[in-house]
Amino acid sequence: MSQIFGGKINFKGQVKEQKYNAMPLKGGSVSKGVGFKTIVYVYAPTTVQQLGMNTMLGQTITKINTQFIDSVQTDNLGNFNMHLQTGKYSVFVKYENGYYIPFFSGSNWVSLIEIKGGAVTNLDINISASHSYE
Repeated sequence: MSQIFGGKINFKGQVKEQKYNAMPLKGGSVSKGVGFKTIVYVYAPTTVQQLGMNTMLGQTITKINTQFIDSVQTDNLGNFNMHLQTGKYSVFVKYENGYYIPFFSGSNWVSLIEIKGGAVTNLDINISASHSYE
């Protein structure tokens, strides 16, 4: 797990779980989800082909075939922060029995972020857990 020793925080965000679909609530608002305690995993830049697609269930996978870089535990509200070296990375979130893919970057890359020197990269992740209407 990430321990920030001598490095400034340059990657932070919040993980939220949205248990329902994005149907408008009363008054026209849309549920934004609730903070979710989990682990954020950082890997070397990962392509769709490196996921082991036979292990994919929706946006959750069980195997990542690239180099693990670091991870960080979120707090009870889903907030996280860490220090990474300048460069590009793929981000995943522990969810149920696998890794949740927050987004796809173009047609080939998976949840690609870039850490730039002297800047903070913010990434808020909304896990869409269900498509039921409640």
